[in-house]
Amino acid sequence: MNGTTQRESDGASMRALLRDTALEVSLLSQDATERSAFDLRERCLRIVDDFDRALQVRQCPRDVLEDAVYAQCGLLDETALRCLPEDERSKWDAHPLQVERFGNHDAGNRVYERIALRLREMPPKVVLLECYAAVLGLGFLGRYAHEGEPRRAELAALLNERIQRAGPQRRSFIIDTVSGTRLAWLRRLSPWAIAGIVSVPQP
Repeated sequence: MNGTTQRESDGASMRALLRDTALEVSLLSQDATERSAFDLRERCLRIVDDFDRALQVRQCPRDVLEDAVYAQCGLLDETALRCLPEDERSKWDAHPLQVERFGNHDAGNRVYERIALRLREMPPKVVLLECYAAVLGLGFLGRYAHEGEPRRAELAALLNERIQRAGPQRRSFIIDTVSGTRLAWLRRLSPWAIAGIVSVPQP
């Protein structure tokens, strides 16, 4: 398998591995799932564990695996805190995924620090850039939650530019608004389609 084909295959695999994460974010954002912090946490932990194991099976380098899972935890934590009922948010915030898995509560800053570092790598680890592009595309804001959208959008565009430069033309992780009635068939869509249509309301 040549290098270009390998990069494209790896990118497709990463997008496929994030399918359940994309669906969970969509369901939460559309108010289409249970509103219990406990039940949501149990399901999100399974999603994170499955993602971690799948990356191990694919023999991802440990540093890539940890950065990818950390970004996933940050996205799920932020989405839960944005979408859970007010009386459930404190329960989630007391035990966020990033603390359980990595022992810190600073994904809002650290994810962007890691993105900046990974963008400077030569050659780039395209699989991880694909993960970061998906996380931003699915609505992760972090430290740019307040008046930082231009910078976040700039980073997302830079990620997609680097990804496309590394291999054949790929669609970027852009989110379009859809109605809740379409969520029922999200699982039947390809990972590309899910990343392209799940709706994340802006704060």
